[in-house]
Amino acid sequence: MGAVTHDVLSETLDDFGMSGVFYAASEMAAPWGIGIPPMPGTMIFHLVTRGAAVIEVAGQLAELRPGDVMLVPHGAGHSVLDAAGSVATPLFDLPREELGERYERIRLDGPGEVTELLCGAVRFSGLGVTRLVESLPPILVAAPDDAAWMRASFGLIADESRNPRPGSDVVTARLADVLVIQAIRAWLASSTPDRGWVAGLRDPQLGRALAAFHGAPGDDWSLESLARVAGVSRSGFAARFSELMGEPPMTYVTSWRMALAARLVREERLPLARVADRVGYRSEAAFNRAFRRAHGVTPGVFARRDEAPWDVLSLSPS
Repeated sequence: MGAVTHDVLSETLDDFGMSGVFYAASEMAAPWGIGIPPMPGTMIFHLVTRGAAVIEVAGQLAELRPGDVMLVPHGAGHSVLDAAGSVATPLFDLPREELGERYERIRLDGPGEVTELLCGAVRFSGLGVTRLVESLPPILVAAPDDAAWMRASFGLIADESRNPRPGSDVVTARLADVLVIQAIRAWLASSTPDRGWVAGLRDPQLGRALAAFHGAPGDDWSLESLARVAGVSRSGFAARFSELMGEPPMTYVTSWRMALAARLVREERLPLARVADRVGYRSEAAFNRAFRRAHGVTPGVFARRDEAPWDVLSLSPS
């Protein structure tokens, strides 16, 4: 991975904006099964701290052992089982003990072996995270790392789950969040996707153009100027970009700018003229029209809405 590409991905990893939807610590004796419903817009994770589990997602099976972290990046519905073929009870039909606003405990008794599992669903507000998550496979399993801090994190999560104390929900959630990011980092280090945002960043020509754009999204970018940075012809750049990224270059530029504008309007409360300039619009009227097309409301209305950032900062191609 070249230095330019690495910078873009590093900024994304530094700006995840992770927020937990829920976390559940479970202790289950076989036979057992939990049906996780679809949760669009979230990434679901499972961490085994004792015993074993089988995860079934869209017909794919993955077996987890202590220390394994599994991600379901696109929030697909799936089953968590003690063994393949076990019956899954819907998650919200199971008895649960609420330990905090977003932290629960599930205990299922049975005659068989015990599995301890930490599960959770998280959302992200970082500008690049939606793009990165779209590049991930339907399921991603990360095995234990040799790093001492990783082993310590697993041990702490297991201890907090078995022996809850004041603040256990916060400690467990934060440690789990770190392990989720570490699993994504491990995938980035070992995978070579041939389509999607990561593939585009790693492409020698596209990577240069994307890094230049991300470094200065308010500059006067055009198909010609992006192709010039990439060092290829205008038509060649457009074709290669659409092939790898799944959308035309200027659609990507507009989408990213509008997501950045949403963040500036919502989080930084900048005057609209400054926001418009930051995202490449010299006319405030033109910026207002573009913003309304992207988000359905004017910037002023958007700034006053109560929606969470992850609901409005989607960078998915329309």
